[in-house]
Amino acid sequence: MQLGPILDWGLNIDKKTVQVNTENFETNVRGIFAIGDICSYPGKLKLILSGFHEGALAARGCFKYAKPDEKLRFEFTTTSKAAQERLGIKK
Repeated sequence: MQLGPILDWGLNIDKKTVQVNTENFETNVRGIFAIGDICSYPGKLKLILSGFHEGALAARGCFKYAKPDEKLRFEFTTTSKAAQERLGIKK
C-alpha cells in the first residue's frame, strides 16, 4: 500500500498508519480525521467492527469541528418519531 500525497500533510505516520486521538479520531493536524485500516492507536483491533465504531466517533468529532456552536442530537430509528417519519417507517 502506498500512501501518496498524505505523506506531505504533516501527519504523524508510523509504518503506513496515522496516529489518532481515540476520543474523536482526529490526527495531529487539526481538522483531519482518520478511521479504519489507516489509523492507529494503542489497542487497535483491525476488524470491520472497529471501523464502524471509529466512524461514529469520528463523525461526532467532525460535527463538533464543523459546527462548534451547535448541539449534536443523536436520533435512533427505534425511538425517534422524526427519524421514523423520514425513513417512512409506520408503527
